[in-house]
Amino acid sequence: MAMNKKQKKIIDLTVKYFFSAVLIVFFFFPFLFMINKSMFTIDELGGVDVHFFPNHFNLANYKVFADYLSYLGNTMQVVLINCVFIPLTACLSAYPLARRRFHGKKVVFLIIMATVMMPGVVLQIPTYIMFSGMGLVDNLASLWVQAFFGGGALNIFLVIQFMRTIPKDFDEAAKIDGANAFQIFFLIIFPQLFNVMLYIAITVGIGLWMDFQGPLIYLVSEENRTLALQFYISYTNATTVISKQNELAAMAVCMTIPPIVLFLVFQKKMIGGIKIGGVKG
Repeated sequence: MAMNKKQKKIIDLTVKYFFSAVLIVFFFFPFLFMINKSMFTIDELGGVDVHFFPNHFNLANYKVFADYLSYLGNTMQVVLINCVFIPLTACLSAYPLARRRFHGKKVVFLIIMATVMMPGVVLQIPTYIMFSGMGLVDNLASLWVQAFFGGGALNIFLVIQFMRTIPKDFDEAAKIDGANAFQIFFLIIFPQLFNVMLYIAITVGIGLWMDFQGPLIYLVSEENRTLALQFYISYTNATTVISKQNELAAMAVCMTIPPIVLFLVFQKKMIGGIKIGGVKG
């Protein structure tokens, strides 16, 4: 007996939801396991009685985050400066390429996009030598000074695509009213870039919040370390990891929560920014 359309729809939805549930469990299990482990006492973890859930849910391990508060200011300095100036400089760099006409425009665009093909590891030694000559090694400025120079090729490309969706009639009308290029950008174009700027800011903020490689290369003194770097240094010893694995899990949860909260709060605007930015005008 042939199934009707309603029965087919029910079966299709059942299959989709089943596989979606399996994927959710698969991807969320490590995070849930980490939260669960952070609530064990060290005696329970080291005991012979193996069990998945703790006998008593213990939040005392989360006090370990208080030991890292002195490094939170360093991390926030790096994150906030980059989150503000990378989107801003990306918009400033993209504006002439998306809205203005000038000789060599295509060449400039190709040079900018060609930098995407260059592996970051190739630039590490030259950048370190340059920063060392400028006195920026062991200085937090080494992690945010690049935010003032364009914001990166991919961010510039994303903003260019976003700007192309804005009708150029706005520019022409402003020119008739006597507005110059700066006025057109800051008063007409810039206010419409909120979604794409928010997307760039959130992705940059999440990346820098969890960044380990940059601070490891440029920061030496303990007072200049970021949260991620100090977190790594505190648990590099194998004996410490075993004896404080519950605190390690608790600290990992604390490091993971801010990116999750940021994404959940701003996900609609971020997705809106990347969708519109991906449409060529």
